[in-house]
Amino acid sequence: MNGRKTLLRIRGMRPVFQVAALCGLLLVSRAAGAQAIFKPFSADQVRTTRKKTTTGKVYAIENAMRSEAEDKGKKSISIIRFDRKVMWVLMPDQKMYLEMPWGDPAEWAATTKGAQVLRESLGAEQVGAFHCDKTRVTATYQGMTSVYTEWVARELDGFVVKRQDEKGSWSTEYKNVQLGAPDPSLFEIPAGYQKMSMGGMSSLPKP
Repeated sequence: MNGRKTLLRIRGMRPVFQVAALCGLLLVSRAAGAQAIFKPFSADQVRTTRKKTTTGKVYAIENAMRSEAEDKGKKSISIIRFDRKVMWVLMPDQKMYLEMPWGDPAEWAATTKGAQVLRESLGAEQVGAFHCDKTRVTATYQGMTSVYTEWVARELDGFVVKRQDEKGSWSTEYKNVQLGAPDPSLFEIPAGYQKMSMGGMSSLPKP
């Protein structure tokens, strides 16, 4: 998946998802110039999209991220290895995984070259246990505009503990944040898992 294809997919999304996806694309692009994409951490994640709330766990090291979520008793796990340009989707019940290409962060940066990002300080505000600096971010790129708010925790060395769309259509909040590198094995395919093709998905049992 390269940056240009990703941008085309974003344009085809519904507006509520388009704004969130553009926000994510710009965030990854902004980090592309650095050697490390993420500051190592682990946290509980609460995501709300169109009034639906899901919870899960997120783990990150310098060049990889792992997300865990559960829906109707089914656990889903995704691992993105930015250093290997690949994403794995694990299916614990079947002991199987899918492998998909993931674009180089430099490609994402090239795709969004020319994007304008404006930041406006909104003062200070408490989020959970954290004292945060609140900022409104307006990102514009090729006719698409994303306006959202960030809460940066002073106690966590600049870690963004919450992002929320200005209209309230989506939000992401991190709780129980622990800075520091998680177990490296979390970012590898577990022993005993078998690789499956995209065509093999039709044979999986329906939920």
